[in-house]
Amino acid sequence: MGLNDRLSRRAGCAHDERRQRGKTWENLKRFFAVIAVISVLNGLGLLLAPSAVLVTYGIAPGPGAELGFRLLGLTLIEFGLINWFVRYSHDWIALRGLLIGGTVGYVLGLVVSLWATLTHLMNPAGWVLVVTYAVLLLGYLYSLWAGSRKFAAG
Repeated sequence: MGLNDRLSRRAGCAHDERRQRGKTWENLKRFFAVIAVISVLNGLGLLLAPSAVLVTYGIAPGPGAELGFRLLGLTLIEFGLINWFVRYSHDWIALRGLLIGGTVGYVLGLVVSLWATLTHLMNPAGWVLVVTYAVLLLGYLYSLWAGSRKFAAG
């Protein structure tokens, strides 16, 4: 194998690596957009109609519960907007921090929603939250794993 063949092969490998990195960035961008939309829509529901959401999960509406749900709605909107605006970032350290924070939040959300559903604090509609937290947690874990594989080396 001649020098030109070796150089050509190396150039091809570098091109494949750049293409794979580009796909990983695109997947992360899509994931952050999906999280943003889900968070903002749920946040708006909690902010604007907390009583309806409380009743859906079998929780008695009241001023304290409604305030708590409105505050949760504001937090979800904030989190959604952070995800929306960070989706074009190519700073792996910042994205990794957001993914780790999201992973911790979704683990806690999964545990609390599972507990509330199993103890009948929420009615069977609570399983929707359990499944939602579990699926989004898997998305965070996958994104963290894929990004770490692609970008940790440099």
